[in-house]
Amino acid sequence: MVDLPRRRIVLLLLLACALPLAGWFVVEAVLTTRTPASPKPGDIETPGGRARLAVALARLPNQPLPFSDSAAPPASAASGVAEDRAKCDEDQRAVYRELQPDPEDGGIHLEMPVPDADGVLRHLPGEIKPAGVGYTGAMRRLDAALRNGGNPFDRAMADWLDLGQVTPPASRTAALVLDASAADDPRVYGLAYANCHPWLTVAANGASSSDGCARLSATRWAQLDPGNAAPWIWALNDADQRGDALAQREALQHLAAASRMDIHYYAGAVAVAHLQVGEADLAAQTSATMQALAITPPPASPLTTRCRDRAAGDPDLASTCSRIAKLFYEHSDSFLWRALGGSLHKLVSGDASWLNRAHRDSS
Repeated sequence: MVDLPRRRIVLLLLLACALPLAGWFVVEAVLTTRTPASPKPGDIETPGGRARLAVALARLPNQPLPFSDSAAPPASAASGVAEDRAKCDEDQRAVYRELQPDPEDGGIHLEMPVPDADGVLRHLPGEIKPAGVGYTGAMRRLDAALRNGGNPFDRAMADWLDLGQVTPPASRTAALVLDASAADDPRVYGLAYANCHPWLTVAANGASSSDGCARLSATRWAQLDPGNAAPWIWALNDADQRGDALAQREALQHLAAASRMDIHYYAGAVAVAHLQVGEADLAAQTSATMQALAITPPPASPLTTRCRDRAAGDPDLASTCSRIAKLFYEHSDSFLWRALGGSLHKLVSGDASWLNRAHRDSS
């Protein structure tokens, strides 16, 4: 018989791992449920599409976990006082109106989120009932548990998630830069670097650049995580923005020579799911686990624009694209990047079999 705390952690981890396994294509399926129209081809590659996806991820958790047949465990230090029990469960979550298809084109059109005057995003579009005080209190307890556990990555996730919804984006980014400077954990560094280089129309979790971001570099990140292609995708994107041809070639060479593609997609969700909380805080923990999956991924457009149309007839670039495609397809830590490997392979060779196989494997 599995004891309740372990059972709770196992179920949360299953939730954290099962949803992203199908990647962002699952979210597209949710958004197009009950509509005749399919997502626009390539929408996931556009800034607006990524922004809508971030909003959709944040709004996904609406179902309770199946603990109704279990006795409640004793409250832990992270779960708050006993009086909170009656007001911290599912009824305290924010409620959103049901998404309806557009009568003209049959598609689902999400509104862009609007932050409060201090820059903090506290309410998502379509909210018809805000979260109750018990729920927000549970989020603050989760925030404290992440910060007080002594793990640098957990603390960085607390700074990034801002579960208490009190920190403006620029201050949150500054805190992440300090986290990255103080730890030798590539996950912390990557989280800070992505937050310093927002490329979405509305960046995940309010990413924002700040003066301290100049202290971070993709080269240092790569030193902390040798063999990982992820830092070099960011380096390629940065070089493109600067118009630095030499840096572009260097980044492409490192990408082609990498041994894996790890964006540590599940790490934040696992950190939240591992927290020991009382039964009253499980609804908030489930939501926070989902929010931790909305990390900003590296931008794929620097590669897709180069590799499309068989690399524009450039045999050297086509060879590089093929090596990168194989790397992503065979050695990625998430379905999205495996599928992107299939997409790159199709762009440079015309062969869609890898992409089709990735889609079949995810279904």
